[in-house]
Amino acid sequence: MKRVLVVGAGNGGFAAACDLARRGFEVCMFNRSAGPLHPVIAHGGIRYNGVIGEGFAPVRSVSTDMAQVIQGAELILVCVPTTAHPFIAQQLAPYLREDLPVILNPGGLLGSIDFLHALHEEGFRGSTLVGETGTLTYICRKFAPDGVTITSVVKDVPFAAYPGKRTDGLTEQVRDVLPMIDPKPHILYPGFANVNAILHPPGMILGASWIEKSGGDFYFYYDAATPSVGRLMEAMDGERMAVARAWGIEVDPLPDLLARIGSTTSEAAASGDYMRVLKESGPNRYIKAPASLDHRYMHEDIAMGVVPMADLGRACEVPTPVLEAVVTVASTIMGRDYRSEGRTLARLGLAGKTPQEVLKWLQNGTHL
Repeated sequence: MKRVLVVGAGNGGFAAACDLARRGFEVCMFNRSAGPLHPVIAHGGIRYNGVIGEGFAPVRSVSTDMAQVIQGAELILVCVPTTAHPFIAQQLAPYLREDLPVILNPGGLLGSIDFLHALHEEGFRGSTLVGETGTLTYICRKFAPDGVTITSVVKDVPFAAYPGKRTDGLTEQVRDVLPMIDPKPHILYPGFANVNAILHPPGMILGASWIEKSGGDFYFYYDAATPSVGRLMEAMDGERMAVARAWGIEVDPLPDLLARIGSTTSEAAASGDYMRVLKESGPNRYIKAPASLDHRYMHEDIAMGVVPMADLGRACEVPTPVLEAVVTVASTIMGRDYRSEGRTLARLGLAGKTPQEVLKWLQNGTHL
């Protein structure tokens, strides 16, 4: 594989483009708006520093016109918030080929199915292969309009295709592009390993007044790592693990997941102290809080993470009072209904199916 189309020109898109270009891939970029692309066009690429070194990554072409940048692509790597997936599907539908796989990096929970639904709603009737990661494969932030700092290349990232029976083949196809992926039987595995759904909402909700007062002028993962944030995170995490277990999936506690991907120390993970896990997150140490609550840490992580976790709990009759409370409080303070916006089994056409039927469907696939 030689040419990769990176979709998205935010932090993750910049990091992916830099990492792939420095490893010898031809990189093209698509973004919804032209503004973030202007510095890339002006300089012919992106500056980078951090754990992958310091340098300049050339980008072959960039555009807001999908038809222009998709030509010759052998893989599409979608590095945008999951709330943007319907728009990306709309842009891809007229040009997507059946031999051109799409990787959602990340997918959120049940992202591949939701993305395929969106493609079909836009008229695409092919059988392109879609896969998803459990988290973005980089911890990164832009330091300038034309540059990105990568503080971690995430390790052992859970990954699966829809349908699950095609995961091994897709893994071999994209392994050179994404050497950090860890293949799993079906997409609920990376979905339940979505660390952001547990990691972000506690600090956003309990730190709401601080964010609004300061405009996010504090270190989100360090300064907001207080005992109450840690306790809420631990309670949410316990329900996540209980729901996953009901679906036949044993998942590690969040501290262990974060240590495995390189986001905290092994000592912090072993302690089981959620506040300490945040305090000892080197890659996240100096990342500022969002400037407002109107942010993907709310819209994406609640609607595409917490909402489907709670819904999957209902399907297995596993109570999730803390997850439900988080959705209710987040919806209230934001003045929007995350339950109606979020991914649910009903939205994906799976209402009324037993967990066993859903699992068979995830593994073997069906016509959408």
